[in-house]
This record gives sequence, C-alpha cells and structure tokens, in this order.
Amino acid sequence: MAEIILQVVDGLAIGSIYAGIALGLTLVYGLLRILHIAHAGVYVVGAYTAYMVYSATGSPLASMAAAMASSALLGFLINRLFYKPLLDQPRYVPLMVSIALFIVMEELVANVFGHYPKGFHVEFLSRDISLAGATVNTRKIVVFVIVLAATLLTWALTTKTRLGVASQAAAQDAETAMTLGVRIPLIIDFNFLLGSALAGLAGFLYGYYYGVISPFMGGVVAYKGLVVIVLGGFGSVMGAYLGGIILGLVEQVMTALYPHVLPREAYAFIALIALLLFRPYGIFGRREMA
Repeated sequence: MAEIILQVVDGLAIGSIYAGIALGLTLVYGLLRILHIAHAGVYVVGAYTAYMVYSATGSPLASMAAAMASSALLGFLINRLFYKPLLDQPRYVPLMVSIALFIVMEELVANVFGHYPKGFHVEFLSRDISLAGATVNTRKIVVFVIVLAATLLTWALTTKTRLGVASQAAAQDAETAMTLGVRIPLIIDFNFLLGSALAGLAGFLYGYYYGVISPFMGGVVAYKGLVVIVLGGFGSVMGAYLGGIILGLVEQVMTALYPHVLPREAYAFIALIALLLFRPYGIFGRREMA
C-alpha cells in the first residue's frame, strides 16, 4: 500500500507539470487552431529565468514570478512577431514556424547556459512526511496544489469574466464575435499572455520538483503536451488539467508495475489510443460542426 501511495503521489505531481504546460497549449489552440510547438521553448526559457533569479536572490516566489513574467512576455512577442502575420495562411505555415522557433530557442538557451543540465535546488516547503505509512516529500504535494490552483484560476478567468467569455465567443466564431464588438487582437494577446505565463510556471515547477533543468527539457513536453490536450479535448481548460493528471498517473504507475516491458513514453500513447477508441474527441472535447 505504501508503494502504491508513493507512485500515485509521484504521478499526480508529474501529471500536474504536464497539465501546466498543456493549459497554455489549449488556450492558444482553442482560439487560433494553431499547434503551438514553440510553447515548449517558452517553458524552457521560463525554467532558466527561474534558475537565474533564484541564484541571484534565493527567493522561490521571486523566481516563480520571474519565470511567469518572462514567459508571458516571450509568448506575447511570438504571437505579435510570428503568428499574427501568418493568420491568413494555411495552418501548416504557422506550425512550421512554431517548430523552427522551438528549435531556435532550445539552441539559444544551450549556447548561453551550456549544453549540460544544471542543478536547480529550490528550498521551499520541502520535508518528508508520513502519508498512510508512506514517506512523501511535501514538494510533490506543493506542485499538485499550485497547478490545481492555477487551473481553477484559469478556468475562472476564461469562463467567469467578460474577457474570458469574449475569448470563448471568438474561439467559436471569430467573425460573428467581431461584428458584436469583440476585439479579437486583444483576446489573442490575453490568451498568449496567460498561456505563456502558465508555461513559465510549469518550467519553474519542473526544476523545483526534479532539482535539475536542461536546455533540451522541452523536447519531451512538446509532444506530451499535445497528448494531454488530445486526451482532455482540444480547447478545454479542465480537460487539459485532467488529461495531464491521467497521463502522469498512467506513466508512473505502469512504469513502476512493468518497468522492463515498455518505455515510459509508450504507456502515454497506449493511454491515448485507449481513450480515443471510446472518446474520439477527448474527455471534454466536442465534435466541431462543419
């Protein structure tokens, strides 16, 4: 029982990081229908910003805030400089640009900070506690709680505020929303700022949880983030969160039970295939009308 609890807690923490990344992806896709691969690069930049600020100040909160702020600014600039001029192009054009941006950001971070991982040991609410006979480090619970709070705040912003409702209207029918007075450029900026800030938060939490960051840590989440938003349903905030949690639990538990049968990533795609057989549009996804 203690081992099961350990694996579940680890799965919840890892799944929360996946969810934090996927939240930003689903906000952008829901509005622009763009697979924002460069989001993984924003996540990496957020992690390294957190590393620099923590090294200079020793403050976890300042580190987290800096990661979110720098990532939000970077996401805003990516939208204004690269996506906005391409919105009238076929969807594969911004996708290719997004992939190129991700590669460039990875290489820039590697050239500035070095190609090897760096230790990022954040001393914040980290101690061992006993949970039903299992010894659990509180940093795992902190990661879960922070992402859950961020998800609920994102859900509230996108469903309970005028800007959020306008964003939903623009996602469903941009032309009609525009005729009703919705300022589409403002909505797009809002989604990029919010989604990119969440990527920065996830970058900070990755370093906080694992104690290490790498210039190439975005490679895995670039495709796992897509798996998560497919699991949850494209454009759904709560779906992205639940998809991340499911993916983290499946990976952690199955890897613990069958460590030598399949690699960790294989279990993620098995879970994706199994769910899509029964829910082709994801957990909270809906069929899009032609």
